[in-house]
Amino acid sequence: MRRLFSFIYTGLSGGNKLMPRTKKEAEKKAAPKKPHAKRVIKKDKPLPKSKSKAITIDVIADDEEVLFRQPLESLPEDNPSERERLDVQKKYYADLVTDMKQKKDGTPVKTSPIADRRRPQRKSLSLYRRIAYQFIGLTLLLLLVVGYFFLPSLKITMHPSAEAIADSLSLRIASADSEDAQAESAGSRLVAGEVRTIALSAEKVFEASGEEILGEEVVGEVTLHNEYTKAQPLVAKTRLLSIDNKLFRLKEAVNIPAGGTVVAEVYADEPSLEMAVGPTKFTIPGLWLGLQDKIYATSDTAFEYQHQVKRYIKQRDLDQAIVGIKKALSDKAEMALEEVKSSSHAVAYDLDDSAAVVKMDAKLGDEVGEFIVSAENTLAIAIFSKEQAEALVKAKIAFLLPDDKRLSAFEGKDIAYRLDAYDAASSTATVAASFKGNMSLRTDADIVDRKKLVNLNEEQISEYLRAFPEIQTYELEFFPKFIKRAPSLADRIKVEVVQ
Repeated sequence: MRRLFSFIYTGLSGGNKLMPRTKKEAEKKAAPKKPHAKRVIKKDKPLPKSKSKAITIDVIADDEEVLFRQPLESLPEDNPSERERLDVQKKYYADLVTDMKQKKDGTPVKTSPIADRRRPQRKSLSLYRRIAYQFIGLTLLLLLVVGYFFLPSLKITMHPSAEAIADSLSLRIASADSEDAQAESAGSRLVAGEVRTIALSAEKVFEASGEEILGEEVVGEVTLHNEYTKAQPLVAKTRLLSIDNKLFRLKEAVNIPAGGTVVAEVYADEPSLEMAVGPTKFTIPGLWLGLQDKIYATSDTAFEYQHQVKRYIKQRDLDQAIVGIKKALSDKAEMALEEVKSSSHAVAYDLDDSAAVVKMDAKLGDEVGEFIVSAENTLAIAIFSKEQAEALVKAKIAFLLPDDKRLSAFEGKDIAYRLDAYDAASSTATVAASFKGNMSLRTDADIVDRKKLVNLNEEQISEYLRAFPEIQTYELEFFPKFIKRAPSLADRIKVEVVQ
């Protein structure tokens, strides 16, 4: 059997309040309560928009408790904790009714315990969502920062240029059994070799260039013909007349045999450029007219128009003669050197032009067309080991090379040897070895300061690299390719030297 307790709450003018019955009202109806009585309170449902509606709460009790009333004195005593629980329940329903009315009237809703219970949960969800979004944003930002610093890279490939290196080295030449060689230490610049001397002499003819013009003349040669039965003598200055009536004369007297010919020199009676005639026929006006067609002259070559010149020796002729005779001595020295050269030996020589003895058979102002010059000199030759000399030169080059450079080109034939001093008696000499070669950057050279390239664009990097004379060409490889700027970290810049 059930006992139904109904609590009806009606809306009041000041607000609809839903209140449970108080303890006094329960006592008036003499409804006994036992400690074991169990109340089941249904949760409130959303109220409809009607102004008032009854809310019924059923409390189900045991049949025995309903059928058998207990005496009043058996009711539970006033329990403060129970009363406090009822007061809280009362306040709960009162706040619920107030909230419903405020929502209906459109007035600001005061916070209620229910809203207070629900709002922290909503706030917690919103807070967690914001924290999640912030975490995702910070993660993306961190990835962007890490990518900006560690993803871009730059590779610089450099091709070094060849730089010339040149110097000289003094070598001591001595025979292996000489006293000087025995006195030298093993680490010195001593090279095994010997010294020879060769006597040179030369003679040459030179022409005088001084000229003094005395006059002009037209000269040539003719052939005199005698087709008569008797010989015909002709005196000097005999006239010869050309077909175009130009007059010439014989330089010397001649005798033309019968039926024979004679060659003779002629000259123009009045020299001029027009008198230089070509091959032609001449008659002899001084002969009897009947003999002129039997005794006559012909020319096979053109006559020459020239000045009458007196030659003499000028100072320039003497100077050129000295230079020429020394050149002749030098040519003979080269021939002597070729005879002593070999693949295993190097040669240094000395031919002192100032020590040459020059002789001439004429002097300044002599009226001669040519003169003879002779000269004598001594050639000193140092012959030594090419292998030892090249080893010393390479050691000197290695000493001169910077730490970041290497020898890129060098050949033994590029070494030039010069004999500075010698002693023929002791067979010793001092030789200067002049050498040259090319050096370039080593593959492990570190001439580029990568810290100075940080955050530079392509043009700035190119300008920086062009300042190094050691770099001939270079290549820039950016990654990613669309970023034409050096990374922000120097460790992301790689520099490579390619030979």
